[in-house]
Amino acid sequence: MVSTYQSQEALMEMNNAFTHLSQGVIWSCKSLHWPKDIQLATNVKIVDWLPQNHLLAHPRIRLFVTHGGMNSIMEAIQHGVPMVGIPVLSDQHDNVVRIEVKNLGVSLQLKQLKAEMLALKMKKVIEDKRYKSAAVAASIISRSHPLTPAQRLVGCIDHILQTGGAADIKPYALQHLWHVQYLLDVFLFLLLVTLVPVWLCGKLLGMAAR
Repeated sequence: MVSTYQSQEALMEMNNAFTHLSQGVIWSCKSLHWPKDIQLATNVKIVDWLPQNHLLAHPRIRLFVTHGGMNSIMEAIQHGVPMVGIPVLSDQHDNVVRIEVKNLGVSLQLKQLKAEMLALKMKKVIEDKRYKSAAVAASIISRSHPLTPAQRLVGCIDHILQTGGAADIKPYALQHLWHVQYLLDVFLFLLLVTLVPVWLCGKLLGMAAR
């Protein structure tokens, strides 16, 4: 995400931050986007693609630095991995706030991205066992659902087939006429309520002027 949407400065700051870690870093980053004038840190390996879910499941993973996408967060929760969230787009900002509220990790805004700050936040999450404990607790909750996602999906499909389209769970708004669904009747009413008094005032002012 950062290599695609941001400047070389962000890549350089992240690369410098990773040098402060004693752990190895696997970074999903398109090699074509990597600036040739930035020397890659010795403890960092960049790959064009990686099986993120499988990597997060590895028992030696200590930390996940993420852009805050919902799928990535749910995969990290599933495997009990604490996070450092650096949001880039839209809903990711809200997602990383939830990470902090649930004590699953910390966040850092891209505009404030500096190597020293990122290094401190990564070390904090790695060394403070509260983040790992919260992530493991969230993983237990996620895994303890009575039905697996596949079972829930099959159950929904069965319900639709058995009820001939599951009309009972369709929003009532879909049954409205198109002008009601788009609130055009409400807008027309408000327009009349606004324009009629204006027209009357204009008439009265005209009469007073005459």
